[in-house]
This record gives sequence, structure tokens and C-alpha cells, in this order.
Amino acid sequence: METSNILLKQLPSWNCLSLPWPPRHVPISSPHFLGHKSHFLSVSTSQQALTIWNSSSSGSTKHETSTKKRRSLSRSRSRSSSSSTFIDITKPNTTGSCSNNIRAPAPAKQVVREKQEKKKKSVLTLKENGDPLGRKDLGKSVVKWISQAMRAMASEFSSAEAQGEFTELRQRMGPGLTFVIQAQPYLNAVPMPLGLEAICLKACTHYPTLFDHFQRELREVLQDLMRKGLVQDWQKTESWKLLKELANSAQHRVIARKVTHPKPLQGVLGMNLEKAKAIQGRISEFTNQMSELLRIERDAELEFTQEELNAVPTLDESSDSSKPIEFLVSHGQGQQELCDTICNLYAVSTSTGLGGMHLVLFRVEGNHRLPPTTLSPGDMVCVRICDSRGAGATSSVQGFVNNLGEDGCSISVALESRHGDPTFSKLSGKSVRIDRIHGLADAVTYEVFVKCIIFGYPLLACLLLEILFSIVSAVYIYLYLIDCTVLILKRNCEALMLLQKNGLHKKNPSIAVVATLFGDKEDVTWLEENDLASWDEADFDECLGKPFDDSQKRAITLGLNKKRPLLIIQGPPGTGKSDLLKELIALAVGQGERVLVTAPTNAAVDNMVEKLSNIGLNIVRVGNPARISSAVASKSLGDIVNSKLATFRTEFERRKSDLRKDLSHCLKDDSLAAGIRQLLKQLGKTLKKKEKETIREVLSSAQVVLATNTGAADPLIRRLDAFDLVVIDEAGQAIEPSCWIPILQGKRCILAGDQCQLAPVILSRKALEGGLGVSLLERASNLHEGVLATNLTTQYRMNDAISSWASKEMYSGLLKSSATVASHLLVDSPFVKPTWITQCPLLLLDTRMPYGSLSVGCEEHLDPAGTGSFYNEGEADIVVQHVFSLIFSGVRPTAIAVQSPYVAQVQLLRERLDELPEADGVEVATIDSFQGREADAVIISMVRSNTLGAVGFLGDSRRTNVAITRARKHVAVVCDSSTICHNTFLARLLRHIRYFGRVKHAEPGSFGGSGFDMNPMLPSIS
Repeated sequence: METSNILLKQLPSWNCLSLPWPPRHVPISSPHFLGHKSHFLSVSTSQQALTIWNSSSSGSTKHETSTKKRRSLSRSRSRSSSSSTFIDITKPNTTGSCSNNIRAPAPAKQVVREKQEKKKKSVLTLKENGDPLGRKDLGKSVVKWISQAMRAMASEFSSAEAQGEFTELRQRMGPGLTFVIQAQPYLNAVPMPLGLEAICLKACTHYPTLFDHFQRELREVLQDLMRKGLVQDWQKTESWKLLKELANSAQHRVIARKVTHPKPLQGVLGMNLEKAKAIQGRISEFTNQMSELLRIERDAELEFTQEELNAVPTLDESSDSSKPIEFLVSHGQGQQELCDTICNLYAVSTSTGLGGMHLVLFRVEGNHRLPPTTLSPGDMVCVRICDSRGAGATSSVQGFVNNLGEDGCSISVALESRHGDPTFSKLSGKSVRIDRIHGLADAVTYEVFVKCIIFGYPLLACLLLEILFSIVSAVYIYLYLIDCTVLILKRNCEALMLLQKNGLHKKNPSIAVVATLFGDKEDVTWLEENDLASWDEADFDECLGKPFDDSQKRAITLGLNKKRPLLIIQGPPGTGKSDLLKELIALAVGQGERVLVTAPTNAAVDNMVEKLSNIGLNIVRVGNPARISSAVASKSLGDIVNSKLATFRTEFERRKSDLRKDLSHCLKDDSLAAGIRQLLKQLGKTLKKKEKETIREVLSSAQVVLATNTGAADPLIRRLDAFDLVVIDEAGQAIEPSCWIPILQGKRCILAGDQCQLAPVILSRKALEGGLGVSLLERASNLHEGVLATNLTTQYRMNDAISSWASKEMYSGLLKSSATVASHLLVDSPFVKPTWITQCPLLLLDTRMPYGSLSVGCEEHLDPAGTGSFYNEGEADIVVQHVFSLIFSGVRPTAIAVQSPYVAQVQLLRERLDELPEADGVEVATIDSFQGREADAVIISMVRSNTLGAVGFLGDSRRTNVAITRARKHVAVVCDSSTICHNTFLARLLRHIRYFGRVKHAEPGSFGGSGFDMNPMLPSIS
């Protein structure tokens, strides 16, 4: 037998590969296949077979005749390059050596490398979401590597259970990062596939992938044990129960979410299939866009929150470094000034609040008033010890704002501290700083943060356990500051996924709403023609609880139409929107409908609870007890359930006490003691069961359920039957994804609000430009030629001179004044004397003189304390003088409100007015915090005065609209007209005041406190 042996180099590590003989030519890449002693190729003409083997294995030849491998190499031969040379191995080699026309045998290594290159996955393109990575993402080799490691981990689980050591293992195990850490030793024990190390390192930190493989392997291991008779029921083993606990945990559901692929459409509502597909396409496009924008905004809020937590005063040369700092401000993309940080607070007392909350009361040093903060009840905060200037913050404690003291000098915080934790003693006597944690930032999930931490490091470092453990501490420190239980981002994304998955499915109760919002005009017409929707007013003959105008009656009758999927009620300031919603909800309940009422903020929800509390409806307020106002706590789910269970709990405590006494007398009798312990355990289960039943009963029987938009995602509400009607108040202030949470739980929906007032606060410019700042109310108002919306057109608050400006600038001239308020003035109030001020509805106090110079002391200044805000001392003096003019004219201090967009100016005005007993009761606040309220007289300090004409966020038309429309009878604007007029919108406001009001060129100290004399130089314009 003649055999020719050719030495090869770098062949694959397969032990043997047998190839069929028929191919006449076999290509070889000689530069890579020469000079290696461990691999040989033997050509045997007698056997007519080509055999490759690895001599380092055992030295024996093992033929493989796998059809799959033969075909694979056969295909690789046919793909050989034309530039290769070949050897005709059917003819004898007469020269005994390889000549130039002879090529080395088949390039098996090159073929394999080419196939691997085609299958090679880029680490940067691997999915970053919560879906398990499969073969398409990782390749067979990496999947096999993970499976082997998870098989070993599953085997240890079952072994630990069999040896009675499962308790310790259970304590170590948890979802998310904990699971990833526990899996690392098993992954390290299995060699990584060559050339795929980077992908392995990526996969070994991807929790959804690891958990998915572990679940599969554990099931197979347990089923194998059951077949061998070692386990009776594999589903009842402790290992499988632990796996189910992990899978049912909130952290796991957030991290290991599945991609929701819309089910095939079958022509919903009898609609043409092509139409349905077009609507589904719009839904998918919308949900994908919103999901991405939410993540962008989440990242921006995390960055913004971290900057706020690290912020310290920025001092200039003239600043007094020893002066205490009471607040810091920040600016969200220049849209507004946020005062989310209060400094120089001191803990003065502690108490236990509702639900056992640990309440700590903080006051400003010297009993000064709190700064004009944006903090409100329910906001998540971080409490830290710091110096008097807010620097050097340490000892973080997390909590919620419980309430702001009525005296304006204190703030109560519900701290998240365990029983016996000496939190108060740590804070007592120390200067404390409170920072607000923002909306999506306080909703950052465990999974999101783990990815931010892990994938932000080099990939190789992720494999090393010591580095991973060093990351863990950072994770828990940050999670300590950021609440992972209030999953706002998660709930918004879940709503979008449900919309995409079930939006057009017949079991979706809100299918008509979805079809209306994502269909075109033809679709809406088709719904009406097929009697699936009606846009007309309902037949309504009942007498309303109070007189309503025509626009309000139209809104009520439209809202009572059960076939109307969606109604937009645009309520400009003073049009009675809240009273209308109250009447509408009562009438809807009267016609047998169950109603879900939501709003973007806890304060707005509590306001609606107050309005509905005294009309005899069965209402339930669902939400975190720490975020519910004490004024409506009696309507909260917790209080109602506790009152219903009072008798049961008393009996429970009595029986529990009796059993404990019995147990103390029979400790020596193990069997009897075990029986009593079992009875105690059963008693506890009975209480839990009774609580669940009572909660279900209370919610099911409630006629009206109230919660925030994101609070409507609570499982307690989601498990209820679909609501007949969903009402979302202040919808103009909510981002659209949050509105879909309640909408998907009802058959029809009413959105109420005003898109011409303050919009949702968006910190990311990219998210804002992408459309996240456009509310659903604003978007839907412009759909289908306005058929979805109705406007309230008569206002009952403002003098017509005030409302006419808002009507012209913001409401296309549609807003009219009721005859009862059109001409009312301050002088019409009881005990108010007739002066030129009390007879003037609009007044401009201009700090710019007629000849162009600025009044002395009326320049703007950046707060030298380093808070980041602006103030204007000259304007502050003029405001104080005007307040005194009003008070001396007989206007009650409680009927006066002073507003400014800048926090430093508000603080300065408060300090000036606090020094004057006559001004006690005058409210001073930022424009944003005053939305939704009103006063007889409103004074606005614009602050800005500079040669550049820079007005900052004063140019926001919505904010100016809010400021002006808070007034009933009198508005006074204090400003530098030369600066303000650089903005065209504000210039039109000043022009309106000149035409319909009066102008006074004001200087600090010029009024003298009387305000009685009529200045003959003032223009008298009717």
C-alpha cells in the first residue's frame, strides 16, 4: 500500500475528519499548513480516502463518516479560489515531491475560519435589552458553553437539596446581579470557545440569558432525578420553588422582560385587515419611539439627579463664605428654575405616622421660612448631613416628603429606616441637606443600573469576580439613594408594550380608543358608520346639580355618551373644569358605570378626592400612604381596609395572645408545642387571606377608584375588571406613555386639561425634540379635524381686561368672560376703598424711565451665595410698596399673591414681607408652584434687566399664561420694559397692558406707602 504523507500546520483540533474520494482536486494553502509535527494528512490510494487526524490525541486514526461534515467540506471545496493550484491525486506522483503545479491538500482550517468569520458576532451589536440571547446572537459554541455551566449549577442545586444544605444556598441566591455573581464560578470552570472570548464575557454578565439556560437545565436535572425515583414530583422540589420565586420577583420581571411580538391580526372590530395592519404599524412605530425617548430621558434624569446630589454653592469674589446657604437651584434645559435642594435644616422632632412611618420634622435655622422649593408631599428625597453651606454631604438616608408645615418653616420627611435604627439621633443637632430625586430617576430599575455599571467597564473586567464584587458596593450605595420599588419607567414601558401587543385585540377593553387615536379620519368615520363609535351628545334629561353654561353642558353630554371612545375637554383658566369633572363622574356613576380617575401628580389626585368626598359616592384612593394627603387619608385603601378589619383584628390578637400563653405552658411537650405553633402559623395565614379578600372586596365594590397615572399600574387595580370610564385630569402635564397605563384599563376615556398651561418637565433636549414633551391631550386635540375635543369657552375668574389677553394670545379668541366677572375690580370687594390702584385691572410698573435710563438699584444680579438663581432688589422694593398700597386700600393680605419665576427673588421677597406684620398672609411663590390656584390681586416680578435683552425662560408662553391668569381682579407686572420687549411674546403682553390698563414708571421708595393719591401724569385709558 502506497502512502504519501504531507506535513501540515494549524489544522483544526478535530480528532479526525474523513472525506469521500470522488472530488478530483483538493486545494491546500501551503503557507499555513507546513512545518507542524502534530498534524498529519495521509493519502491512501488503496482505501481511496483522505483522512485528517490529530496525532496529539492518542495516535490512533478515528474515521468519521458524518454526512453533515462530508457535505460541509464538499461545499467548501467548491468555493475554493481560482488562484489556487491543485494536485491530481488520482495519478501517481512520479517525482515523489511537490512541484509547482501541485498544491497542498484541502484548507480545512481556512474553511472553518471562513465559516467562523461568517458566524462571528460583534460584541457591540449584542442586544442590551432584557431578552435572552440565543444562537443567532451568540452562536452554537457560546450557547453550549453557557449550557454546560448552568448544567453544573443546576446539579449543585439538586445535590444541595438532597444533602439538606439548601437553606444556605437559598439565602445566597437572588435575581439580577446576585444571580450573575453566583453563576460566575460555574462559567469560569468551563473553557471558553477559542476565538469567542469577547462574546462569552458579554454573555456571562447578561442575566436574562443565564437565567433562561439555568431554568432549562434545572428542569432537565430534576426530571432526570424523578425518572430515577429520587424525586417524587420535580415541580414540588425546593430548587424549583426557589426558581419560581426568582421568576416571580419584581426585579426579575423588570430585567428579564420578553419582547412582545404583536399577534397576527384577524381584522379587528370587523375592520378591513389592511386597515388593521396600518393601524398596528403606527402603534409599533409609536411605542418603539416612545420607549427609546423614555430611556434617553431616564439617562438624562439620572445624570441630572447625580449633579444635584453633588452640587455645592459656587461663590464669587464678593460672597461671604460664612453665610449659611438655604437652597440651591438647577435648570432643566433652561425651561424653568427648579429648587430641589434645601440646605441648613435641623431635625427638631420625630414621630410615627400612618402605616408606622418614621417621621422626622426639619426646620430652617432661626425658624426662617423654607425657600420656595419644588418639593411636594410624596416626592422622594435624599437626606444628608452637611455643613451650613450644603457642602460635605455624608450619611445618606432615603425617604419621602410627608408634608410641608402650614407655617412655611418646616418640612416633615418619612424616612425609610428599620425598627430600632437611631436615625433621629444621627441627624439631631446636625445641619441637614434635603435633595429631591427626580421622576424617572427614582424609578431606575435594578436591571438598568446593573447594566450601566457592568457594561460601562471593560469587557474583560466583567469576568473577574473581585472586580464584580467591587461593583456590587457601588450598586447598593446608589440603589440606597434611588428607590427601585417605585418603577415609573418600568410601568411606562410596560404600558407601551401592552399597547403594542394587545392594542388591537378583541379582548382589549380600550380597543376603540386605540383605533381612534392611531387610525386616520376614514377609520373614525368607519367606526361611526358601523355603530362602533358615536361622536354625538348623549340624550340627557336629568337636572344638573348646579347651573352650567352651554359649553359645559356640551362637555357633560358628550362625556356621558357610552359609545364615545374618547373625549378631550380643554379647560382654560377659570372655566370650571374641576367642578365639571365632579358632576360628570357623579352622573356616570349614576348611569351604572365604574370610573377610574387619575392625574399625573398626587396633589391633583388628592384634590379630586376632596371634591368627590362629599357627594355620596363610594370612592377609594389607591397609593403609597406616604404620598397621600392627610386630608383625604380616610378615603385611602389602607384606612378603609383597616376599618373593615378592626373587629377581625381584635379577635385575631385575642386568639393569638391565648395561643402564645398556651405555648409558654407546654414548651416541655414538643408535640403539643409544635401543634400550637402550627395553629399560630395558620392563624397568620388566615389574617393574610382575610386582608386580601377585604382589599378585593373594597376595590371591586368601589364606584370610583383614584390613583396617579403610574399608580394605576398597581396590580391591585390591574386585577380588577375593566372600568367603564377612565378620567385623566391635568392630562396636559403628563407624558403620553403614562396616560396609556390607565387608558388600557377602561372601555372609554376622558382627558381633561389645558395644553396652553405648563407642559411636562423634560430634562433631555433630545427627548424633548423627539416628542416626549407632547402630551396625549395636545396630540389628540388636533386629530380628525378636532372631532375628539370640546372647549370650555366661558371663564368665571378674571376681569375681561385680563382674560382678553389670554384669549387672544393662547386660545384663538374663543375664551369669553362671564358677565358676573367681566368688569369686577378690587374696589368691588368689601371694605376696599376707591383708589386708582383698586380701580385698575392691569398695571405695568416699569423700572425703565421715559428717557431710557434704568431706575437706580433695579439691575438683575446673580445670587452671590452661589445658588444659581437671579434676583433684583429694586423690583423687590417696588413689589413691597405695591403690596402696601393694596393693603392700605383695604385689600386683605390673604387676597394678594406675589409671583416670580426666580427662586432667589421669591426668597428675597419673602424676607422683606416677613419683616412687616401688616403683610402677614400675603403668599409669595414661584409661578410654577402657583398653577391651579387664584387670588384677587397678583403681582409679578420679572427680575431680568440687562443690556443684552436676555429674558431666559420668561419667554415661555405657557408659564406667562399661568402667571397672568391666576388673578381675578388685578394684575401688576414689575419689569424693565426695555429688556422684556426683546421677546416678541412678552412685548405683546406689555402692549396689551398699555392699551387696557395703566403704566407707572416706578422707582424704589417712590410710593411712600399711601397709594391713595391719583397721579395726574398717569394715562387714563379705559
